Amino acid sequence: MASLFILLCLFAEAVAQNLVTFTIKEGIPRLHTVGSIPNAFNLAANLSKDQFDSLRYQFLANPDNLFDIGVISGDLRTNTSIDRESICDFQEDCTRDLTVTVRSKVFSYTKIFSVQIIIQDTNDNSPIFEPSSMRLSIPEHSSIGTSYKIPSATDKDVGINSVQMYEIVPKNGPFELDVTKSLDGSFFIRVVIKQIFDREVQDYYQFNIRALDGGSTPNVGVLTVHVDIEDINDNSPVFTQTTYNVSVQENITIGSNILQCVATDKDIQDNGRVSYRFSMRSDLDAIKSKFSINAQTGQIQVISALNYGEQNLYEFFIEAFDHGAEARVSQAKVIINVLDAGNNAPSMEISFFEGGNGSHSVSVREGTKEDVSIAHIKVSDSDPGQNGQVDCSSSNAAFGLQAIGSSGYLVVVKSSLDYETVKSYPVTVTCQDKGTPSMSSTLSFTVNIADDNDNAPAFVARIYQVFIQENKPPGTRVTEVLAKDKDSGVNAMIRYTLDGDYGLDIDTSTGVIVTTRPLDREATPQISVKVLAVDQGNPPLTGSTTLIVNVQDVNDNTPRFNVTQFNFQVPENLNNTKVGTVYAMDLDTGLNGQIIYTLNDESDSFYIRSDGSIFTKKPLDYEAERFYTFTVTARDQGNQVLSTNVDVRVHVDDVNDNPPKCVFPDEYNRTVSLPYLTKIGSLITTVQAYDADSGRNSHLSFRILSGNGHQTFKLDPNSGELFYDNTFIIKKDSIFRLNISISDQGDPSLSSLCVLEVTLTHTNVSMEPFSEEESNSKYVVICVIVVIITIFFSTVLITVIIIIKRNDRRNREKKCEQEKLRNLQQFQGIDKRYYQNQAHTFPEQLSKKKKKEVSFSLEDELDKSLDMSGHSIVDDQNNLLKGSHDSSSDTSTDLTASDSGRGGSDVEMNHHSNAPDEQKTNHLAYSRSSSFPPIMNTPPDRGGTRPPPKSDNSASNKKDYTGLTPRETFEKKHGINRHSQESIRSESCLPSYV
Repeated sequence: MASLFILLCLFAEAVAQNLVTFTIKEGIPRLHTVGSIPNAFNLAANLSKDQFDSLRYQFLANPDNLFDIGVISGDLRTNTSIDRESICDFQEDCTRDLTVTVRSKVFSYTKIFSVQIIIQDTNDNSPIFEPSSMRLSIPEHSSIGTSYKIPSATDKDVGINSVQMYEIVPKNGPFELDVTKSLDGSFFIRVVIKQIFDREVQDYYQFNIRALDGGSTPNVGVLTVHVDIEDINDNSPVFTQTTYNVSVQENITIGSNILQCVATDKDIQDNGRVSYRFSMRSDLDAIKSKFSINAQTGQIQVISALNYGEQNLYEFFIEAFDHGAEARVSQAKVIINVLDAGNNAPSMEISFFEGGNGSHSVSVREGTKEDVSIAHIKVSDSDPGQNGQVDCSSSNAAFGLQAIGSSGYLVVVKSSLDYETVKSYPVTVTCQDKGTPSMSSTLSFTVNIADDNDNAPAFVARIYQVFIQENKPPGTRVTEVLAKDKDSGVNAMIRYTLDGDYGLDIDTSTGVIVTTRPLDREATPQISVKVLAVDQGNPPLTGSTTLIVNVQDVNDNTPRFNVTQFNFQVPENLNNTKVGTVYAMDLDTGLNGQIIYTLNDESDSFYIRSDGSIFTKKPLDYEAERFYTFTVTARDQGNQVLSTNVDVRVHVDDVNDNPPKCVFPDEYNRTVSLPYLTKIGSLITTVQAYDADSGRNSHLSFRILSGNGHQTFKLDPNSGELFYDNTFIIKKDSIFRLNISISDQGDPSLSSLCVLEVTLTHTNVSMEPFSEEESNSKYVVICVIVVIITIFFSTVLITVIIIIKRNDRRNREKKCEQEKLRNLQQFQGIDKRYYQNQAHTFPEQLSKKKKKEVSFSLEDELDKSLDMSGHSIVDDQNNLLKGSHDSSSDTSTDLTASDSGRGGSDVEMNHHSNAPDEQKTNHLAYSRSSSFPPIMNTPPDRGGTRPPPKSDNSASNKKDYTGLTPRETFEKKHGINRHSQESIRSESCLPSYV
């Protein structure tokens, strides 16, 4: 069990070592560096620098392609601006798992790492209500605490950035919020009633519910709630009078209207529609046998004959009731007096001037002025005396009676008529005579107030302000407006219109406003339009409100440069210097309109700041590169990054930083020559130079600083041509060392110095300078002469070499014969005394020869010594001496034979005193140490040779020359390494022992 635990721990540790987590916030721009893979896993720890530099990085798994990795650097970057909500919806934790492989082609190395990217939420989304407005219908007199469900807002952000609270505006209104938060973070919202509503007092309310998220600067979503107060049947009909009292003649005509009872109800629709009936508590049978009541108008009619004698008084109750679900009822008492026909009641007849509807109603327009007559009542009473004197009165103060003599009365308006206040007036006119008992008659009619279009529609809000994103498709709902008109009928029928075409349209009936085309914030960031509500009256009246539509920006505009290419100029040799500024415009706002600038390709000469300022990274060299072209990218910071490119061309301005360079003359070729009698004004040569700069900085001028004695030469300051300008007599060749200054035209001017040596050659022949043709002919003649002389001397030299080689061969043959003779003498036992006596004669002969000789040769001297040691005694002494002399005369005679210890002769000493020191040294050393070897008495061995001389390789200072020939002794004493003795032996025909 313990071992299993250890294995699990080791596995967890290994996994942890191959896993790294990076955290980023959503909305960061594209190419933002998330982290470094080599740093996160410390890859450089166990690798050399070359191994580490050879590592290459790539993805094995990269979901959604949201990230990019530097192949060489291993830096992990965003591939686009990341919107957390689009990839993780409402998930609390938003991560992306990547797999990265690290390999090397230089050495064996492959590793796979897991990378987890945590994407943190930012508060980039506002709460949204769908839809943004709603309508509630609440019955009046609803109980306090009654609540209604409201849809909650949605917020794409999560955590603290999602919706955290709701509030109602205004807070002191008749409503409050009941907000409950669930375990999953969602909300249940209910609107709670704080007071009792009375529709008859106020029938409409409006309030806003605001949803706020938890950001540092909370984003807000708004829901507009329209509340209509529904009517309930809470008002009973009310009679204009509680008691109606009327007197009728018993002989009244059947079917006559004797009374109209009127009741009104403040409720609306069925709740306010009033009908009339007899009360059940009355003697219905008796009442209904004589009278009837119109259920709609409340008119009471006589339906059968009355008989004063049977019954002269009728009392009963009538009821007015509405048509609500639970009908409300009001009652009024009616008293009908039946009069005796002996005194007739006045008769009444009404005529309406206009708007009459029979004899029962008339329509009068509201706003009719006072004392305006609306009807005429004709009153007549045929009774004599006081029984025929009639007085009339009106039951309604709004309408009065004006007597017009015997013609009756005029019904006139006595108060202001307002349809919106009272829509109809029941009027009863009672005419009573003065008889005893008094008789009266009544006439009832209804004055209906005709609505006059005197109220313009009024919007419930003075200003509507809404927000909508640009580019929404046509038909997108913007908002809804509402207007009300206190008038009625066609005067209250409202049609909505917009004052102008702003890409919006309104439903003429409902007031819903939608878009007719995509809105463009860049063209119109805010739309202010007047909304009109027009009633259908005659003339129509209009109400208006202002709708302000704030168009919210969407990143739909690419940054734009105002030129196709930027051209800048910068002087060379300046470091970290501002070259210029590129500028792009983005019509969007906020992050969508914020632009940063980058170079498309990394440049080792320039860099750009985020504001578009371009600077040099290093001093530029005009001579190396005169202009640079690169591409600048302008990117906005929107969620979906938009970018555009522009070419930038930087011209490097030349600075006078290069002095002129002299091509001719230079250090290897600086001399020209000409005869001093050359024609004045002749071109000698051209000073050639160049300047790496351009423009005026490369324009050169030439000037002789010094060396131009007698003003012999003239130098053209522009072309550099040197002319022969002055002549004078010279007796030998003259050299002029001209110091020439070459200057450019820059500011400041730079110059260089070159030296030209001009040789004026002397000639004894008066001559004119050759013409160009003569000069060419002269050069041909010279070439021919040089060729002939070369051939001649070559022939002579070859001939001399042949002669010398032939003589040299003869001398070698002669020496060979002498060597053979000398060897023969040694083997025949030559008398030593005779040999030595003969040697005394040599110095004299040699001294004579020395006077004739011109050169000294140590080699010849050695050969002579050998020759003298080899004379044969067979021939005559004179022949020997003669032969020795002849052989010595062919070479140097600067040779002194040994005098057996007596020293050299006077001639010898004089000769050595005149010789060079080296020759003296060699000669003296030879004369002091060298002696002819004795005749060898020991017979040679079978091979005819003697033992070889001992080599002098010992480090000891003892000198042993035993067994050496004189020549070998001389070479040994003087350290002469005679080269290729074998070759000499072969040429001299000597035996191998010599």
